[in-house]
Amino acid sequence: MQRRKRIFGILITALMIAVVFLIWGGPSWAPSKSGQSSTSTPRQMTSASASKIVNRSTISASTSSESSVTSPQAASSLNESSFFSPTLNRSWRYFTYLPAGYTSSRQYPLILMLHGMDGDATNLVKLVDSKTMLDQAVTATKHPAVVVFIDGGNSFYVDSPAEKMQTAIVQDLLPHLQQQVAILPQADAHAVGGMSMGGYGALHLALAVPTAFRTVAALSPAVWQQVPEAARPRMPAFLRAGQWNQAQWEAEAPAKMLTGDRTAGLHVFLASGQADTTVSFQDVSQFSDQLTAAGVNPTTHWSAAGAHGFTYWQQILPEAYQWLLRHLPVPKKISE
Repeated sequence: MQRRKRIFGILITALMIAVVFLIWGGPSWAPSKSGQSSTSTPRQMTSASASKIVNRSTISASTSSESSVTSPQAASSLNESSFFSPTLNRSWRYFTYLPAGYTSSRQYPLILMLHGMDGDATNLVKLVDSKTMLDQAVTATKHPAVVVFIDGGNSFYVDSPAEKMQTAIVQDLLPHLQQQVAILPQADAHAVGGMSMGGYGALHLALAVPTAFRTVAALSPAVWQQVPEAARPRMPAFLRAGQWNQAQWEAEAPAKMLTGDRTAGLHVFLASGQADTTVSFQDVSQFSDQLTAAGVNPTTHWSAAGAHGFTYWQQILPEAYQWLLRHLPVPKKISE
């Protein structure tokens, strides 16, 4: 009898342990219900959460594709992703803005946005609220587009012994984006914009690779006639053996590329402030005159008080985004 009681007690204890085990959800190594790790889903920011990114010091990267979004998404989104660039031989981060209503059953125009010197891809989503600006621009123009913000280091977005950023954009990034999001393939459906170094890069890309981009928005572009001494050590694309190479700077100048085959079908928006002491208003207005002489009539926005920084760029970006969208085609059904 005593032996039966002991066996019965052991069985009851084992049953209670099993119940507790089930209630607490099993061992910590058990797979999640989705069977996916947290890094497989892109970090997404809706309108309500976009402003919170300003206070985030880190945002997890993702390599997920948006090409399978077959049902129109209700709200716009901003996702961080990365991929391996063979040209750069490293992982490359970028942010993708998808407009409200985005669906992979349609192809969208593309806007590539480039940051300035000493910046990174977060500048236009942290220091200014590009997501809200783009939402408003899409509503105003009825021209939705996919917008991508990339990391460019201090490359000036050109090819150099330091890094072949132009090649990486054209040969790695654009084909990658074609696989990840539904974008139109032709150059007149691709725009590139940026501020300061990014404005220089936008102009340089559109002129150096006319088969890739035909629409440009350059805010306070670094089209210096004379590069400031203090900036030169931070411009590795124009250094040779650690020394400034003026001949290389002049050879890469966008003004040197204003030839008929490169300017055909080119649309340019230029913005600069007369209070800019980093890239002078005179340098930018002179480049505007050079565009006009080459047969490109730029849209210009000159500000009497605009300086070189995000206070000014935040004021002008809404107009620039709307201008870019209006100069791009509307999305097209894939079956069309």
